[in-house]
Amino acid sequence: MPLTEHHRRQIIYAYCILFYLLMILKFWYGLFLFQVKPFLFNNRFDLLTWVVMKTGLHQRLLDNPSGWIAFDIVFYSMPLLYLLAYVASKRSANMVAIVMAVVNYLYIQCYTLYPTTSIEGFIAWLLFPFLFMCINLKNFYFILHALRYFFLFFFASAAIWKFVQGGIFNIDQMSGIFLFQHKEYLISSPNSWYTSFIYWWVAHTHVSYLLYFAATLLELTFVIGFFTRKYDRLLVFAAILFLVTDVFFMRIHYWDITPFLLTLLFSKYSEPSLSMNKRELVM
Repeated sequence: MPLTEHHRRQIIYAYCILFYLLMILKFWYGLFLFQVKPFLFNNRFDLLTWVVMKTGLHQRLLDNPSGWIAFDIVFYSMPLLYLLAYVASKRSANMVAIVMAVVNYLYIQCYTLYPTTSIEGFIAWLLFPFLFMCINLKNFYFILHALRYFFLFFFASAAIWKFVQGGIFNIDQMSGIFLFQHKEYLISSPNSWYTSFIYWWVAHTHVSYLLYFAATLLELTFVIGFFTRKYDRLLVFAAILFLVTDVFFMRIHYWDITPFLLTLLFSKYSEPSLSMNKRELVM
């Protein structure tokens, strides 16, 4: 069955639902810019970050409450504005998607320059606007699959990196990771159940290594997606399992990559025909 405009609409709606559910979660955890209240920033040595830093935008936001609120409002309103534009006209939605790409880029670059979280977790919000820029349904199909391959690489490369760095060959690797990841928590909450839980894993190095090995195998399964789309639904389950266990064992929240699950859920649809594409453009 070919990808249709109906499927595109479903993807857009699902993206917006995910975005605003995660927005509520961030507000609950105090992760809006105005809640973080940045007063210092870190340097990040890459070209795209350097371009933003040259504008001085990240510096103007330091100790600037009105700037934080304005930037939060603009960033979190973009998916809704895009959805409204899409309902009105796909061509006008294309222009809103371009604006959304710029806003997301500036917001995420600034946000991750402050001591908050890594930019990798926000990669979906940086890339999906390029999908929404597509007026042509055929282009939408190809960008959707490009994002799918990126998501597969995101997980598979993490597994390969464990082999390259040699972590997979070190029995003590996961125990060391537990200590490094939770060091502040272990010191600040020495009597909590979670501290005892982590110390158990640290003490039992062979058991913690099995957890590390299982996580590596789970990440490695995403290589299958490069050769077939038959198991994409299982990869959705694998990704969710990884995200849940990452929260529980490492207190790392990577929920912002969940829009990529849409690329796996809709990968079963084939390339739209030229006639269908022309009909959608006329509509």
